[in-house]
Amino acid sequence: MTITESANIATTRAIYAAVPAGDLDTALRHLDPDIRITYYGSDAIPYAGDYRGIAEATEFFRTVGAHIDIVAMEPWLFIGDGDNLAVWGHQKFRRPATGHTWESEFAHIITLRDGKWLHFRDFMNSALTHQAFAQSVG
Repeated sequence: MTITESANIATTRAIYAAVPAGDLDTALRHLDPDIRITYYGSDAIPYAGDYRGIAEATEFFRTVGAHIDIVAMEPWLFIGDGDNLAVWGHQKFRRPATGHTWESEFAHIITLRDGKWLHFRDFMNSALTHQAFAQSVG
């Protein structure tokens, strides 16, 4: 593993710790000004979409935080190739509005520039997330 790959994994671990803790400042500090966040999913998922730049990344994180609690974010495999990183892990969510919980393995594909996230792509079982948001609030 190169020094760059080690640093990129450290950055990613810092973001993975900050987001579930609600530490937006730390997460944003590790994003490139040209950040792009791509969260794949249906229109039922309020934060699905493509976000570009720090302002939209901030909107993404705030929208996620307004709609779900991240109960667990457990990466277990990091595969680095220069400034590209693939992360495989497990996550668990709760929708406070309904109490519904769901969990899924994830694969995140991340491109970094100068040690900061440049492009983050989230792959998980989005059908489970769709189901969580398709249910009416009680």
